[in-house]
Amino acid sequence: MSDNRRIYSTIRNALRQLYPAEPKRNLARHLKTMAGMVAGIVQAKRCQLPAIARHTPDLSKPESCIKRYSRWVQNERVDFEAYYLPFVRQILAHLASIRPLVFGVDGSEMGHGCITLMISLIYQKRALPVVWLVVKGHKGHLPEDVHMALLAQLQEIVP
Repeated sequence: MSDNRRIYSTIRNALRQLYPAEPKRNLARHLKTMAGMVAGIVQAKRCQLPAIARHTPDLSKPESCIKRYSRWVQNERVDFEAYYLPFVRQILAHLASIRPLVFGVDGSEMGHGCITLMISLIYQKRALPVVWLVVKGHKGHLPEDVHMALLAQLQEIVP
């Protein structure tokens, strides 16, 4: 078994265990896609869809993987609470039991006149996004209420 396949299987099984019941139908299909994306990110060490698709243990062509991942990312039914929050809570709970959690706040300009304000967990010289808000605006400082709303989101998640 190649490393790609082994990493994919490990990630898929770990994702399944975080749900109280066995995922079915669309949730199972979406988790399979997410496991492929995570495995691709781990192997490629990049977040661009073409790089992820080249390192996915899927038998389909990379162009098909890119299209599937692009659709998954743009799907309105794939939301933060169902597909991201359970994993973030598990990671934070585990890391909080072995070391103090360190967070960083970052604001980045995005396309179409928007700014993302993000709080990330700092872990092994990497910033892992935990919560974020996207607001209309331009480069510069954001109002205090936006920062407070983001901190309220973080407070709900941190153990």
